[in-house]
Amino acid sequence: MERKRTVGFDCLRAVACLGIILLHTVYSTTLMYAGEMTYRRTMASQIVMNELMWAVPCFIMVTGALLLVPEKEISYRTLFQKYVARMVKAIALFGVLFAVLEMIFNPPQRTWDHFLGGVWEVFTGGSWSHLWYLYCLLGLYLLLPAYKKVTAQAEERDILYLMGIYALFLSALPMLEMAGVRCGFYIHVSTVYPLYFFMGYWLRRWGERLSRGFYAGLFAAATALLGALTYIRVSRDITAMDGFFQYSSLLVAAQALGAAGWFFRCRAEGFAGVKKVLSNIDRHSFGVYLIHMAYVRLLYKHLHFDPFTVGGVPGVLLTVAFAFAAAYLTDVVMKRLPVFKSIV
Repeated sequence: MERKRTVGFDCLRAVACLGIILLHTVYSTTLMYAGEMTYRRTMASQIVMNELMWAVPCFIMVTGALLLVPEKEISYRTLFQKYVARMVKAIALFGVLFAVLEMIFNPPQRTWDHFLGGVWEVFTGGSWSHLWYLYCLLGLYLLLPAYKKVTAQAEERDILYLMGIYALFLSALPMLEMAGVRCGFYIHVSTVYPLYFFMGYWLRRWGERLSRGFYAGLFAAATALLGALTYIRVSRDITAMDGFFQYSSLLVAAQALGAAGWFFRCRAEGFAGVKKVLSNIDRHSFGVYLIHMAYVRLLYKHLHFDPFTVGGVPGVLLTVAFAFAAAYLTDVVMKRLPVFKSIV
């Protein structure tokens, strides 16, 4: 029965993993080959990126769904030895690894000072940008004992209230700044990510009362609106609209809720072959996330592969396929190495 409840989590993480690779590949394309980007390519790229912002929040929602349920007991020893230690080791190990890769691929940076600078950036958060997710998870893990005290005693209305406060003060009111209105009211939290944490928990406990059609419609509506707003943003160069396309955006939250709600209602029966493939991808999703950018950068920055020489879209998809396949195989190897297997 528990397997039937969590197969949707596996599928969601696998799809989100693929979405993140596509997002990062398109973003890297716009950085590396901006001079070759026509207006139509720029518009299409920006729409794709803005409509894939749901992927990381869905990872966080799955984590909340798995860890916040009162039935899952997590002692302080388990918290620090298993969850916190894993994130700390991942940040340290891959931060140093990426600093070494920078030295390998950039001969002028093969100095002790550059290496120490790269190591220092692990602490300051200045390492490769996709590692921000690890810092985010570490913060959520450290607050997990307090969060679990809430869910252990809370009824649904309490969770809805908490989610509503988070959504109002960390998403809705900050979006007023796009219109030049700065709200003086605030609550004593600093990021929107606990909202996704509790959204995942709510979906697991009570989300089945809403149909898959509702979640699909919510995702489709938010995605369509983000596409339309992106068109206006790019065509009219309205930088003030950028708040619509951040993780704190209500539209991104609606996308994530729709996607997660739809997948959370998946069961083990039906489409067994597809679900088996997605579950296999999910088992490697964390390692793939950690290492995929190394292959995107290798292909673009160091091998100078230009996706526009093979038609643009086919070139980007080829990069996505290469980065995923290479990262997947790398994760298979890392799972066999003592230094990596406790992380990935």
